[in-house]
Amino acid sequence: MSLLTDALDRILNWLQQNKPSYAYSLQPGLTYEEIEEKVENLPFRLPKEVYELYQWRNGMRTRKGEKIAQFFHRYTFLSLEDAIDEYNQLIGLWDDPELDYEWDKDLYEELAEMVDMTNGFIIPELNKEENELQVEIVNADIWKSDWFPIFYHDPQSYIIVACKHECFVFISEIYLQSIEDGEPKIIFDSLTNMMLNISESYDRRV
Repeated sequence: MSLLTDALDRILNWLQQNKPSYAYSLQPGLTYEEIEEKVENLPFRLPKEVYELYQWRNGMRTRKGEKIAQFFHRYTFLSLEDAIDEYNQLIGLWDDPELDYEWDKDLYEELAEMVDMTNGFIIPELNKEENELQVEIVNADIWKSDWFPIFYHDPQSYIIVACKHECFVFISEIYLQSIEDGEPKIIFDSLTNMMLNISESYDRRV
């Protein structure tokens, strides 16, 4: 058994004993071939650790009206299908040529009171004819093409794998609302180290 799978099993054991509904929401793992089929259209190859993760379990089941299950620290574990959908949605916004804009910082406080900021950055457009401020909520010009989301907190916060190279990845935490210089906060240099850290923190809570 690899260190990664051992750490994941320890996390699962803690969830089964302390958060059984969260443990129950974990879906059966995928085969290597199933993963290959699902990720064939991604513009990069996922690292081997991510394959191992999704062979272990295919994320957490999410149902409308139910409390979102947490894998750790408010983050849910996205199924591979949901992760790909989330990636495609984010990269689609990033790629949209119509979303070329200049941010007016003076409007920030006014907009913050007007907009429910639950789905990305705010982009103001002033309708001069109607003299009304129209706001479109997107994540434009933020999401990079090699970022793949595997854990989700809200539409502003993700744990991502930076997939520039299959054998050289970083596990990073993204706060889209406050990200600076387009760079995420690197929290671990491998998925194995991340899961070992989480499993050890759970062990201390027993």
